[in-house]
Amino acid sequence: MMKINLPASLIAISFTSSGLLIAQDGGKITYVDHIKPMLENKCFSCHNPDKKKGDLDLTSFGGLMSGGGGGAVVEAGNSGGSRMITTTKKLEEPFMPPEGSPLSAADIALMAKWIDGGLLETKSSLAKKSSKPKIDLNVAAGAGKPEGPIARPEHVLLEPVIVTQHTTAVTAMAASPWTNLVAVASPKQVLLYDTESQQLVGIFPYTEGYARTLKFSSSGSLLVMGGGRGGKFGHAVVWDVKTGKRITEVGKEMDCVMSADISADHSKIVIGTPSKKVKVYDVASGEELYVIGKHTEWVLATEFSPDGVLLASADRNGNVNVWEAANGGEFFALGQHKASCVDLAWRADGNLLASASEDGTIILWEMTEGKQVKTWAAHGGGVQSVAFTPDGKILTSGRDGQVKLWDANGNKLAESPSQGDVVTKVVALSDSKGAVSANWRGELKILSLENKFAEKGALSSNPSPIAQRVIETEKRIADLTAQVPAVEAEAKKAVDAVTAKEAQLADQKKQFADTEANRKAIEETIKAYPTKLAELDKQLNDAKAKRQAHLDAIKKYEQTTAQVKEKDAALAKVEAELKALEAEVAKFTKPEEAPQKAEAEKKVGDKKTVVEAQRAQIAPLKQAIATAPGPVAEFDKAIKDTQDLIAKTNTEKAAKPKELENAKKAVEAWPKNITETEKQLGEVRNGVAPAQKKVEEHKALIAALQKQPTLLRAAQFNLGLLAEKDKLSQLETEVTGYTDAVKDSEETKTSSAATIEASKKAIAEATAAIPGLEAALAKVQGELPGVEKIIDPSKAQEGTLAAEEAKHKTALTAKEAELKGFEQEKAARVAAAQKAVEDISKQIDALNKQLNDVNGKVAGPQKQSDEKKTVFTAAEGELKAAQEQHAAATKAQQAKAAEQKTKDAALAAAHQATETAQKSVPPASKARQDADAALVAKKGELAQKEKDLAAVTASNNADQIASTQKQVNDLKGAVTAAEKKAGETAAAVAALEQAVKVKQNDEAAAKAALETARKASSDADKAIAAAANAVKDKEGRMRSTRGDFENAEKIAAPLRNQRDNLAAQIEKQKAARGEKQADPANAEKDFAAKAQPVQAAIAQIKTALEPVEKQLAEVRAKLAADMKVVEAKRAEVGKALADVAAQKKRITDSNAAIEKSTKAIADGEKTIVEAKAALTKLEPQLPPLRDRVKHLTDQYLAMLPK
Repeated sequence: MMKINLPASLIAISFTSSGLLIAQDGGKITYVDHIKPMLENKCFSCHNPDKKKGDLDLTSFGGLMSGGGGGAVVEAGNSGGSRMITTTKKLEEPFMPPEGSPLSAADIALMAKWIDGGLLETKSSLAKKSSKPKIDLNVAAGAGKPEGPIARPEHVLLEPVIVTQHTTAVTAMAASPWTNLVAVASPKQVLLYDTESQQLVGIFPYTEGYARTLKFSSSGSLLVMGGGRGGKFGHAVVWDVKTGKRITEVGKEMDCVMSADISADHSKIVIGTPSKKVKVYDVASGEELYVIGKHTEWVLATEFSPDGVLLASADRNGNVNVWEAANGGEFFALGQHKASCVDLAWRADGNLLASASEDGTIILWEMTEGKQVKTWAAHGGGVQSVAFTPDGKILTSGRDGQVKLWDANGNKLAESPSQGDVVTKVVALSDSKGAVSANWRGELKILSLENKFAEKGALSSNPSPIAQRVIETEKRIADLTAQVPAVEAEAKKAVDAVTAKEAQLADQKKQFADTEANRKAIEETIKAYPTKLAELDKQLNDAKAKRQAHLDAIKKYEQTTAQVKEKDAALAKVEAELKALEAEVAKFTKPEEAPQKAEAEKKVGDKKTVVEAQRAQIAPLKQAIATAPGPVAEFDKAIKDTQDLIAKTNTEKAAKPKELENAKKAVEAWPKNITETEKQLGEVRNGVAPAQKKVEEHKALIAALQKQPTLLRAAQFNLGLLAEKDKLSQLETEVTGYTDAVKDSEETKTSSAATIEASKKAIAEATAAIPGLEAALAKVQGELPGVEKIIDPSKAQEGTLAAEEAKHKTALTAKEAELKGFEQEKAARVAAAQKAVEDISKQIDALNKQLNDVNGKVAGPQKQSDEKKTVFTAAEGELKAAQEQHAAATKAQQAKAAEQKTKDAALAAAHQATETAQKSVPPASKARQDADAALVAKKGELAQKEKDLAAVTASNNADQIASTQKQVNDLKGAVTAAEKKAGETAAAVAALEQAVKVKQNDEAAAKAALETARKASSDADKAIAAAANAVKDKEGRMRSTRGDFENAEKIAAPLRNQRDNLAAQIEKQKAARGEKQADPANAEKDFAAKAQPVQAAIAQIKTALEPVEKQLAEVRAKLAADMKVVEAKRAEVGKALADVAAQKKRITDSNAAIEKSTKAIADGEKTIVEAKAALTKLEPQLPPLRDRVKHLTDQYLAMLPK
């Protein structure tokens, strides 16, 4: 079973069986004699003046009658509806008693009999009557559309209670779930409109306040209103939709009720109040069933689910909750909007709840797990109203002045134009095709859901008086009648449009068929072209063959003609020769000439044979050319005609594919045109029905309106009838009340008279019995002192022994108290230690929980910090490596620089050496040149001398020869010396030049070495720069990663510190717990040391006490035996006193009963007189008033249109 925090509605009543016998059949069952003893065992422990569980006190009759926080628990005459019975029978939670065995069937039957018997307090109490109203509101919950006619107002008030100068905001509106009926809140009244005819069909007066909310019951037969006056009062009112009569009222609030609804089975009414309470009442009795007090602000919306199982509520803080409708137990705490939740709506299946808020959103909640399934922004500035259509769509209205339609996924299906002011309410009509909206200006608009919120009509929130409405209706009838021709013309225009479009469609279909036939003919023609062209080719070939044959014939004719001509010429020649021969034959006339003649004749004969032969040859030839061949032009024409036909056919053939393509396109175009025309035809056909329907509706509206003046005049007449009916109802109520008063008073007189007689008889019996009882009392009172003296010795001995026992027991008690003190001290220490251990353990658990929480929290940041640290450490390592590389590069660069410096010096030295060597070459070269010049000069001198020597030798001058020879020899020596000198200088120059070359090579080597050193130094510089850049990059990366690490550490460090602190605290607490866990053993040790001497003293006292107790027991046993005799005598005295007192009380009670009954008889007689006097005055008024009501009713019904 669900554990429920019981609201005030579920009173925790505990009943238990007492084992008392049920009163004898026919006896009165009373609270004092039967019910209170039965409840005394267990119920009083929870339901007493001090505890009052469920705000219920069962210890007194008044307390039980007052009920608990949720109202009465018993109802006179209605045991089946009393929660005292339903909870003990386990028909309603909470089941009572909550623990132990249930009440027996006999106990429950006894309670039921007491309730049905009128809730008597005592046997002299008067039975109470049931306050339950005589109405039947039961209906099957969730039964769908009710059987029989749907409730609609019949013969109810149609005259406005008030007509205001200006319209005001419509604050409440509701639509019947089964018919075209809408209820609208208006000042001092609720208006009911037929949305089809747009006529006012009922007015329910509410003069005491203002309607804040309206709801139809699930059957549509009841209308519930929540309202009142702000700061004054608030309640819920239920009207019968058919009769317009108030069925019941519930709630007595000190402020206006903000919302109200009635359950599906009509058994409960819920109201939402500014006192932050949700209150649920029983419809039949008006009793408060339970109160829900968990809302934190005004409760603005309350709504039962369609099956009546759940109850939803919402408040000004945006909270949305769902409760069990049966008992107010929490079902779901759904959630909260960001602003006031102003409206709720259930889908028809009860599985989906929509909430609307001033935060502008709609939220859909499912009822399986209580979760949001969809939320969306619906209206800027705030939503004012939400409603489901019967087919499951969602209607909303808001401060943006619009009404919108959505599907269950929050997709907008349509929206209305802005109404220019806040749309306070929107309701869906029963057919899911329409809706009605209301705004701050008091405008009521009927909207089409099928046509994007097109306005179908308007209703008045401030209707005119009936007389004015009659005038307005008659004017409207005249206006509508004048519009009939135009409406019919529109319908005819629609029909004509269909006829024209059908003709267009038929024409298009014919053209389509023709085009298709043309396409097929072209295709057949194209298919026939090869055959036709082949035939034409054959025809052309035949024509050409004929022409050729004709040409051949002409040629042959010409040849034959030439041949004939030639043969004719030959024949003529032969004939001429024949003729000449014949002439020659003729010459031979002489006989002698006979041989010549014969020879000539022979020649003639031969010639004739030739002639005949030639003529025979010519004859067939002439016959052959007898008919000359016709001209060739005829054959040429036939060929040309055929060729022209072929060319034409080929031209046609070449054009046919294009023609076919065009034909195909034409064919392809027609279906689209036809489809479009069919679509247009469909559209214009669709326009016919609405146009004709418009005519029908227009005429139907005129017909309906034509009834309205009659109906309104009848309604005007009905005002008087309703007033007379109210008078009759009031008079009948008064007569019934006075009649019941007479009956009740007669019954009271009868019962009071019987009570007086019984009381007088009791007084007489008691008066007669008292003397004898008093005598018996005196006798036993006189005997009592003597009997009591028997026990005096035993009492004295008992006193002595008791004193001694008391002395020992006092000492024992002191020692035991001392021991107990030690035990309590030990127990306190142990308990304190255990408590400290528990507290410390709880602290440790709490710290562990915190530690787990912190560990959970620190894990992510710590991981992030560790990751950042790893990256930072890697960056540091990379920086260090880069710095070491930079240092190495710097050191290498310094070495390279030193080496370059050395190489520079070496190059300078080599260059200096080269220069020095080069400087020594010129002098040597000059010396060589000088030597060479001297050598040349000497050689020249020698050559001259040798020439001189030759000349001298020729002169044979010895001296001159010797001198010259000597000069020659000297010069030869000089030349040799000069040659030597030249050789030496040349060798010196060569040596010096070689030395220069060596030095130059050395310098080149030094220079190359320097270049190498310089390159190495440059490379070292670059390496330093690269290393420096790397260091700079790594430093940047290190700074970045250090920043990331420090930032991560800033997040992780506090959590880590908190974790470490918590861990330290846990260890500290564990140490403290260990110390406390050792305390019990120390306490036990200390107790043992202190208890040992006390326990020894206790043993000593007990040893001394035992014989005293034994002797005292013996004395007391004797005293007890003696006391039985005394007590028996005392009992006799007590009984005698009680008998006397009982008879005296009987006399007193009987006198009081006589006095009370006498007064009751007098009061009854007075009531009877007054009631009969009133009846005498009122009863004669009934027949004429009934006749008048009947007469007026007949008149009213006769006025109504048939």
